[in-house]
Amino acid sequence: MDAKSTLEITNSFPFPTVDVPVTDSHHDSNAASNLAAAAPRSKNNAIYQNEMIKKLREVNVDANNVGWYTSANLGNFVNMNMIENQYHYQKELNERTVAIIHDVSRSSQGSLSLRAFRLSPAFMVAYKENKFTVE
Repeated sequence: MDAKSTLEITNSFPFPTVDVPVTDSHHDSNAASNLAAAAPRSKNNAIYQNEMIKKLREVNVDANNVGWYTSANLGNFVNMNMIENQYHYQKELNERTVAIIHDVSRSSQGSLSLRAFRLSPAFMVAYKENKFTVE
């Protein structure tokens, strides 16, 4: 709920996990992390999100999609997948959508570490026009 300049988030739910097939007697951790990173943009997960919000409303929970969340380690979270996910959410859903970053290593030191981010309008234009690189 967006009240004045404060966004209140009261509920969240994870995306379903995807099993990555084992090949040559080993598990490809890069394939698993790439699938997880792209999860917010996947068509199946968009359908899943809509169904979850519908079910929450059926039990009288005020439910609106205001963004997505992910975990980080020692503040290490800005990468192409994070930017692509946030761009997708702000472009397709709502320009006020946020990405919540939970830093698990900092939280384990005794203080909950949550941060919220949005892409600026100038960045959205630069990204759309392919005037942005991670280099």
